[in-house]
Amino acid sequence: MSSTKRPLAVIRERIQAAVDEGVWPAAQFAVARHNETVAFESFGDARETDRFCLFSATKPIVASLVWQLLGEDLISLETRVAEVWPEFGVHGKDVVTVEQVLLHTCGFPNAAIEPEAVVTRKGRTARMADWWLEWQPGSRYEYHSLAAHWVLAEVVQRVTGQDYREALRARVLDPLALEQLELGVPKEQQGGLKPVTATGKHPIETLEALTGCRLDEAVQDANESAVLALANDPELIAMGAPGGGAFSDAASVALFYQELMWNSTELWRPDVLADATGHIRNTFPDPGRVGASANRSIGLVIAGPDDGAVLRVPSREAPIPMRPFGGCTSPRGFGHGGAGGQSAWADPETGLSFCLLTSGLNRDVLADHERHILIESLVSRWA
Repeated sequence: MSSTKRPLAVIRERIQAAVDEGVWPAAQFAVARHNETVAFESFGDARETDRFCLFSATKPIVASLVWQLLGEDLISLETRVAEVWPEFGVHGKDVVTVEQVLLHTCGFPNAAIEPEAVVTRKGRTARMADWWLEWQPGSRYEYHSLAAHWVLAEVVQRVTGQDYREALRARVLDPLALEQLELGVPKEQQGGLKPVTATGKHPIETLEALTGCRLDEAVQDANESAVLALANDPELIAMGAPGGGAFSDAASVALFYQELMWNSTELWRPDVLADATGHIRNTFPDPGRVGASANRSIGLVIAGPDDGAVLRVPSREAPIPMRPFGGCTSPRGFGHGGAGGQSAWADPETGLSFCLLTSGLNRDVLADHERHILIESLVSRWA
């Protein structure tokens, strides 16, 4: 591929190639700068009006609501969850703080809520209160895929008196005029949502060689089904899982990240926003990125200095770089990804924000990571 091509042309080619190969049935990307969208395109069977499940790229959006509560002194990072929700404090969880929940150090990474309980607040709170700790809060980092943000949603509801989805809409999304970004899409409005399908094969043998552990393919399939349900089950979509259930187009997410850099609407108290977007509070080792630290703030992943972390895969000659956001941002870059190849981030050094959304849950996570490096590393060339 010619090095003289403009970054936009190469990004288009690489996304289109993934669509042509069947990895992503549909995809959408956007780049924004100076609070304006400078590129926004759809591929495959997607239209610009379609919306994609953000999966875990939902997390910073929900965290941004918590930042408002911190800025209004309604809670603090030291607030124990049980102070605003006493029933949560059983089984040793009385020590869990808001900060630990935001940093994924709160000690219940694998806690779950059964489908029959998750669709009602009464069912959710009863199940969460019954959770047990897996390790001492604050002692380590392990990614909480859904559990932590269910706790944050209940904290929001207890403090504001509003349903967490209504609070997010009133406090963040409407003031930013982000109508297409939504958590909890009513059934009658789900027509423009892209269904997600799993593609490719799990690289079981490669992952077993890397981890030294035997992986159960049935467990992989069960986890996959749970992830797909967030994007495809009308009941769960309407419920809006705060750790992974928002829907949006790519442009709206890129503009959300612009506002995290500029705060032009003054939605967040400047010192709280600066903490969220620039202060790495969690430097525990990241089990998902061998040799790298978690580099988490209160709601975001921050790129930080290049620590040279790579993944050496037996089936590949060259090691795979593990730096987030395609390895192209400055140390100040911040953002969050999501299952299925969803990616969203901003770089204060260049003023650029980027979002890539897909409707294909690629089972080969290593190949997907490499594909993102090739695409996202081009974004910095806009600068």
